[in-house]
Amino acid sequence: MQMSPFEFITVFVSLIVGFALSHILRAVSDLYEIRDRVKTYWLNSLWVVTVIMWSIFTWWGLWMLSIERIDWTYAQYWFLVMNVSSIYFFTTLVLPKATDEGTIDLENHYFSVHKAFFSIVAFSLFSSAVVNYSLFGEPLIGPMTIMPSIVGCAAIGGVFTDSKSYHKGIGIFMFIMFIAFQLTDNTVISYTV
Repeated sequence: MQMSPFEFITVFVSLIVGFALSHILRAVSDLYEIRDRVKTYWLNSLWVVTVIMWSIFTWWGLWMLSIERIDWTYAQYWFLVMNVSSIYFFTTLVLPKATDEGTIDLENHYFSVHKAFFSIVAFSLFSSAVVNYSLFGEPLIGPMTIMPSIVGCAAIGGVFTDSKSYHKGIGIFMFIMFIAFQLTDNTVISYTV
């Protein structure tokens, strides 16, 4: 039996999303095991939840490719892979390795990686606008491209500021945005035998 174009395209992309989820869940488990040495930080924990939601929502959104896409170009596939790869990269930055010696301070970790983290988040959001335009025919200026661009601009602000107030605000804002994205999704997956 031959794979459909959707199956062929999404196998690799699904692996990347799966590795991202595996990484973050393993990091949470590892840090829990050494919890006596971990100084928690609510904002970092909020980002862990946001990143998990982001990964799951991305995988869920791949289903629309089975309906919308018939023909693929390498450029379209490349943008999709780069977008999903960015999710993996910022997922690896959210939590430190549990192998570190001494106390692991999640607030210190957050502010030590925030420039790289938000650079990659911004790339992911801006590239999702390109993916929505390229793969789904969404207009460059429309609900599926404007919202990621607005949130991407907020992420750029996270790159250039060390303000704890700004970071708390953007963390809450992006968490709420991902809740909204999920609540407004009307994708239905059905299978007929």
